[in-house]
Amino acid sequence: MTRQFRKYEFGSKGAATTKINALGVDEEGNPTHSHAIVHLGNIVLTQGTYDEEGNELTAPVLSDKWHVDVLWNGKAEASWNNQMIWCEPVGLHGFGAKAAAEYTAACYAANPDMIPTPPSEDELL
Repeated sequence: MTRQFRKYEFGSKGAATTKINALGVDEEGNPTHSHAIVHLGNIVLTQGTYDEEGNELTAPVLSDKWHVDVLWNGKAEASWNNQMIWCEPVGLHGFGAKAAAEYTAACYAANPDMIPTPPSEDELL
């Protein structure tokens, strides 16, 4: 069976939850679909800095978007395409090597400019 790993961002947690619930939930709010979904939340865009004692010097900068990873049991839902994002190579979270390889191949196919330039022979020495 085909499985596709995709990353999404939404304007809020509520918007993400609405989209996820549209995939199917029972009366108690449990999913009735077989997709694996991980809420990453407002991810860190810029790391904070701290002194030797762990005191914050500079606060981390968080995304104002709510991030969600989905491992689709089958092909990714086309109705989610407007929220799909690509990061290289897999970002903060993954669903294992096979899913990461599928995601990376799809990312590079959709965004050839993201393919890393191979090092020159001099750089390898």
